[in-house]
Amino acid sequence: MTDDIGALLQHLWILNDKDDVRQAREEACDPAYGIAALDPATTLAMSPMLRARYAFADAWHGAAYGQTWLALGAVATASAQLRERAWHHAQMETLAETFPRGIDPARMALFGIDEDRGGATYLIWRPDGTEPMVCAFYGGGLDIFASLGRYLEFLIGERVHDDSAELLAAAGVRVRPVAQSLVPDNIP
Repeated sequence: MTDDIGALLQHLWILNDKDDVRQAREEACDPAYGIAALDPATTLAMSPMLRARYAFADAWHGAAYGQTWLALGAVATASAQLRERAWHHAQMETLAETFPRGIDPARMALFGIDEDRGGATYLIWRPDGTEPMVCAFYGGGLDIFASLGRYLEFLIGERVHDDSAELLAAAGVRVRPVAQSLVPDNIP
């Protein structure tokens, strides 16, 4: 799958271009040093898929849902500024409610942001996996994917839904799908 990340990114670029999305990307960078976590004292190791993503481009403006996928060197600064945004706090509350064991900022990184509309995409490293989950907030919704590859497949239309139900069930949350959203089983 890691080899496919470059092809998926190229496909997304082409689709965005056909849809007249105003996009631009900066020259690829060397992702050897890791990525800054939301916890300012922590740097997270790059996964194979993230290495492939940053080999394609550093910052990617207009990548998906109006968000800029951040340059590796801009993640720490953007994360620090994010701490002051009310919409970010609301997103963290949503994630805390969604995942019963909570989310540790030392295992999260900011991936993409749309400051104007309060959209953000986060990466969450699970203790049992190499690839982080992708949690994308946009248009008032939240989509959760098992990996960057699955998120890219969704963006280009190869997948029709996110991985929320499967990931939350694996985390011990009992949910039932309702009109493309998730509702806990115990709500009538």
